[in-house]
Amino acid sequence: FCESLHAMANAMAPTSSSASAPFLHEVLDRICIGQYLPDFKSTQKFRCFRPQTRLKYDGFCDDFGPMNFSALVQFSHLIEEELRAFPSCRVVFAVDAGRRELTNAVFLLGAYLILRREMQTDDVLAIFSWLKESSLENFRDATFSQPDFLLTLKDCWRGLECSKLQGWVSQPTLKTSAKWGMIDVDEYTHWDDPLNGDFHVVVPNKFIAFRGPKEMGAKLYTDTSGYRQFSPEYYSRIFRDLGVTTVIRLNETEYDAASFLASGIAHHDLHFDDCTAPPAHIVSRFLAIVDATEGVVAVHCKAGLGRTGTLIALYMM
Repeated sequence: FCESLHAMANAMAPTSSSASAPFLHEVLDRICIGQYLPDFKSTQKFRCFRPQTRLKYDGFCDDFGPMNFSALVQFSHLIEEELRAFPSCRVVFAVDAGRRELTNAVFLLGAYLILRREMQTDDVLAIFSWLKESSLENFRDATFSQPDFLLTLKDCWRGLECSKLQGWVSQPTLKTSAKWGMIDVDEYTHWDDPLNGDFHVVVPNKFIAFRGPKEMGAKLYTDTSGYRQFSPEYYSRIFRDLGVTTVIRLNETEYDAASFLASGIAHHDLHFDDCTAPPAHIVSRFLAIVDATEGVVAVHCKAGLGRTGTLIALYMM
């Protein structure tokens, strides 16, 4: 079988001498991955699988991943459907050209093995040990500047593994269920949409990360150039149902905190500059506020990513 994979990859090799070398490799029990195979099509033995036509990462700047939990669940459904529908075929994830494309594909496959096949990160790393580091690219922050910190595949897989150990994520008990442990994937996908709220439950029953709201009078939201901004009143209505009792703002003032206070939600300002590490006094104050809070804490900066994620992660650690 290995010889047939090798022969197929060579037969489909690009003619340009500058093109990257093609490969086709069986990852695990009928699950394969291949790249630089422009003429690859489904046969009686191999099923061409291109989930990237349905799963895409929308970058903010020069970032390219990793994909979110909703995409991981969707990918697991897609590949299992392929395996069931074509039991006599090896399913080949035909990856588009590029290091970033391969990195995202490997991440998806590894996440599938952890979430669905109950593997540990070290097992997944061993499975992909044949891949050269030069063929992959570590994930970076959501800017166009030179990154000074990179996130590896191992980091991402460890995060998934940790979420399972904490009991936050687990396989659905029913095939039709959207509940993956403490995460309702349908709800997650709905609120993840930038048109619905652009927020996420980061720690179940403890933390929500959301994009900074704006003051906009009587309106709940406004649409400008395909971009939707939300008012604090919009979030207040949703947050009450999610058990939010406190909001922490980390960026400059862009709305009146009275909007949250009127809904019975406490509000705190802990401003520090974007793209910087939080000062020690901000960290101490954040930890104290969260420890004293009964209920869910919703945290935001401008985009609800950098400063927000940093402080939530510090609390988790």
